[in-house]
Amino acid sequence: FVGHSDFEECETNLIPTKEDAESWATRFRMLSGRPLDEANPVLDTELMVPGGRARVAAITRTLSPEGIGYALRRHRDKPWTYPLFINEKMFDPLYSGLMNFLIQGSRSLLFAGGRSSGKSSLLGATMVEIMRKFRIVSVEDTLELPIVSMRNLGYNIERMKSRSVITRVESELPADEALRTALRLGDSCLIIGEVRSHEAKALWEAMRIGALAHVVAGTIHGESAYGVFDRVVNDLGVPTTSFKATDIITICGMIRSADGLHRNRRVVEVTEIRKHWKNDPMDENGFVNLMEYSAKEDKLKPTSTLINGESHIINEIAKRVKEWHGNWDAVWDNILLRGKIKEKMVEYSNKLNRREILEAEWVIDANDMFHQISDDVRQELGSLDSKEIYKNWDIWFKGKLKEKLGV
Repeated sequence: FVGHSDFEECETNLIPTKEDAESWATRFRMLSGRPLDEANPVLDTELMVPGGRARVAAITRTLSPEGIGYALRRHRDKPWTYPLFINEKMFDPLYSGLMNFLIQGSRSLLFAGGRSSGKSSLLGATMVEIMRKFRIVSVEDTLELPIVSMRNLGYNIERMKSRSVITRVESELPADEALRTALRLGDSCLIIGEVRSHEAKALWEAMRIGALAHVVAGTIHGESAYGVFDRVVNDLGVPTTSFKATDIITICGMIRSADGLHRNRRVVEVTEIRKHWKNDPMDENGFVNLMEYSAKEDKLKPTSTLINGESHIINEIAKRVKEWHGNWDAVWDNILLRGKIKEKMVEYSNKLNRREILEAEWVIDANDMFHQISDDVRQELGSLDSKEIYKNWDIWFKGKLKEKLGV
């Protein structure tokens, strides 16, 4: 069977033989260095071949009475980007502007949702928004993030592979030890492939004491902000007060059509975690939504809390920046500007019918130039004039289109 992006689950005419399955098992054991036998009936690994990469889950006896079974999840060859997601209507430009602002503000971000909701892809797209001058340390038990592609684009990334919570290989470090090692590697952006087990305590401890000077981001299973809190505190054993170190939780969801035949991935909620509560954030108003999904409009919309400048996290970022301190209009204008730039890239891509404009190489250059132009305008005018920044950026981008595409 194949899970198709448009037609969902489809039956194929590809039927591997028993010999094929055994041969694959041998190859996966060799590539991963992990066992797959009756004593260790589960293998979690990754497959990289020219033209594609995939996550592989294999089971065998004694867990699977009928013998070997495989599930392969193919990943996109290139990293996802915010403009690509905007084009697919997963979220709107305002969300991309907000997240870019939060990333620059070195906040701790979690992407939650059910299986196949797009949270890992969104984490990969978020990594593309990090400036290349910062080093990134990633910790994963199965290599899913687009690290190789990002290195080719000029990123300095230290990738760490930890022991799978399912496959117990003594030669691999447990996730919590791998995470503590990552913290000793100096100031870096920390990316956690997925928060699954005991490494959660080390992660929130590090966030709480300020051991990380840059953005921290990761994924976790959870259908709501409270669902994430419940899992982290009650299932993974993180102290209630430590959870306050989380700043923003993005919830991804699979939205089904009324006929039940179609489904679309959407960001359905962006929640700020406030710090004044003691025991239960739900009862003590510790969760405040900044954006909510409108099923009627099929759109992610800002709440009055965000529009009116009542976000504690955004105001914390603003009060440390001279141009934004005590000036919500300037902050909001800057967030809208960041989103407008992503929206313009999508417009150019659709107008010219050139999808490559939405890829990571273009997005990274556009982000770099946004920061450079912002600095130039600030030095020239003494303030971050959004109209002037956007005008100069648009002139530069049109020049890049002419240079690269001849249009």
